[in-house]
Amino acid sequence: MLDATSRAKLPKLAPDTIRRERITGWLSDHADVPLRLIAAPCGSGKTTALVTYAAAPCHRAGYVSLDVDTTLDGLRSRIARAFGFAEPHDDEALMCAFEDAGRCEVLVDEVDRAPEPVRAALRRFVYEAPDNVTFVYATRARDVVDSTRLISLGLGAVLDADRLAFTTEEATRLAEAARIDASDEREIGRLVHDTEGWAFALCSAIRESASLGRSLDGAFDRWRRTNARFMRRFIDDALADEDPVLSGAARKLFDGEQVDETTLDRLEQRGLFVRWTDGTYRPYRAVARVTRTAAAPAAPARALTPFTVRLFGKSDVRIEGQRVAWFRRRDAQIFAFLALQPQGRARRETLLRAFWPEADRQLAAQSLRSACSTMRRSLAAAVGYADLSHYVAFGDEIALNLDLFAIDARRVRAHLRDAETAWSAGDVLTAMEHDRAALRLSREELLDGDVPPALAGVAAELNAGLTRASSRTTDTDEEERRHLVAVS
Repeated sequence: MLDATSRAKLPKLAPDTIRRERITGWLSDHADVPLRLIAAPCGSGKTTALVTYAAAPCHRAGYVSLDVDTTLDGLRSRIARAFGFAEPHDDEALMCAFEDAGRCEVLVDEVDRAPEPVRAALRRFVYEAPDNVTFVYATRARDVVDSTRLISLGLGAVLDADRLAFTTEEATRLAEAARIDASDEREIGRLVHDTEGWAFALCSAIRESASLGRSLDGAFDRWRRTNARFMRRFIDDALADEDPVLSGAARKLFDGEQVDETTLDRLEQRGLFVRWTDGTYRPYRAVARVTRTAAAPAAPARALTPFTVRLFGKSDVRIEGQRVAWFRRRDAQIFAFLALQPQGRARRETLLRAFWPEADRQLAAQSLRSACSTMRRSLAAAVGYADLSHYVAFGDEIALNLDLFAIDARRVRAHLRDAETAWSAGDVLTAMEHDRAALRLSREELLDGDVPPALAGVAAELNAGLTRASSRTTDTDEEERRHLVAVS
């Protein structure tokens, strides 16, 4: 649990903030790692991820935020206060205080803003703290610690910008929370593509559309046009404390000029809106469009249209109205299995155990290779082989790019999860909204009742959640009916 002293000082989050189980799940799954590093550019949702986790951590936790004026004494004092310890006079006293405190998680925000002596102390803490203490550092710059060495030693794990980026499913839930019609998966898919899931751009575009009463059609371009000056100030603030040579190179890059690869690597390490993708560095798409010079703009990237996947009722996978025609029933079942995995992916070993548990290993492996081949052909018939790798990867792990698949069952599961959270918090109206949304999306049986053994567990989990939702909404509706009768 979070200490009351620290809970009172948690930063406020936007009212429509959604719980992203994918992010909090990662933090929980790595709770035993000495250092979890959340490293991504400004506006990526680092503080939101940290605060959301801090509200329900795995162990006793304390949250502190740093700034340019933080001193070593101030760092120790803030951590001690977050856990209710006596004021420590040095690092050793702070570490001793933790020894009898049970399992503790020290959550430190804005690490990159602190002076170097404070960052050096934070690096030492990872190695010197008792075994019952772990740390979570949120930072823009990945080089504030030697993350490569920590990972190689099994002492660190990194939650980076790619993991923090919003998926299509999460963007849909945020739009629904903002009271925007999110039924057009193509609009959501284009917004995620244009913003690359960068929280600052995506969330701002959704909220502006909500405030204007507009749909998400063209939401990002509309937001970019009306907020260009604000975006420039945002970039200026991010570059303000950087080395002038490096910040100058960043501005040239954002204006469309060429920058050498060594500098690009440094910009990416410092979290200055540069990403490494497909074997090359490039600036964030949203930032690159905020130009300061008269340089000719780069040709816009072609937006990839997302698939619409229906798993409740007769399984149906479509893109722009074209239905994917599977060669075999097993292909559709494997696709459904992937679509319902937490990250939309599974290793080949997992698929072999799930679909061919009793078969000879060689024969099973051959069957899986054949299924992957025919799945590839079916999907490529809809999007073309040139674009297929953007949608799905067929390697040791078969992985769907969830940014490009709008899946009804994942939305149902998210609504059920959010409903449970709201019921626990006593927020009846929000809970009812999520329960009813889940029930609307699942009027038919999962896979029309033809659920393979590999998906029996997931189906049972969904059915149990929907049964609870149905019971709760029925009970609440009946209560309201009796109240109305009594009033009349």
